[in-house]
Amino acid sequence: MNSIDRLYVDEIGALVISPDGSLSESMPDHPLVLAGSFNPLHDGHRAMLDAASRMVDASAFYEISIVNVDKPVLPRPELEKRAAQITPNGRSLIVTRAPRFTEKSSILPGATFVIGFDTYIRLMDKRYYPDHIAGTRSAVENSLDLINENGCRFIVAGRVDDRNKFRGLHDIEFELPARFKSMFTELGETKFRSDLSSTELRKRAR
Repeated sequence: MNSIDRLYVDEIGALVISPDGSLSESMPDHPLVLAGSFNPLHDGHRAMLDAASRMVDASAFYEISIVNVDKPVLPRPELEKRAAQITPNGRSLIVTRAPRFTEKSSILPGATFVIGFDTYIRLMDKRYYPDHIAGTRSAVENSLDLINENGCRFIVAGRVDDRNKFRGLHDIEFELPARFKSMFTELGETKFRSDLSSTELRKRAR
């Protein structure tokens, strides 16, 4: 049984697919990670990871979770299809069973995660953490505490909204508890901007 088989039967939590197609169950040390579904991978993803790479001195990876909070398990042929978009470009792909950043942070301690504006909003949504309700703090705070304890940080890229206005961390309406603010760094419009979206590209392909 190879590593991908072991991942799908839940014997391991993650693996790395290198550009040459080789598999490893050893995780990188303090990586820079762009997590997503990459359906499809597009120039906006590549540009976001490249821009973040100029901010952080770390090896850069894409990450796909075969387990998703809102969707069925990603079929293996679909994983292979998406991996084939990534590895020929010289980047390695981390494949996990980690649908949320709480789980990703445990698999990849010390990682810097690159996320978009909408992912940041979901990160702060208590609906995704029904199992993190404990004590006097909110489920979101308990989640961020775990991510922080695992030594992980975030680079947050902005996006253009429906009114064609670029929105970044400074536009967020809710107040983040002070102890978490150092976990987040903005990737501003002058360093990265892409108006592409996987959803829009899929619509065009129909």
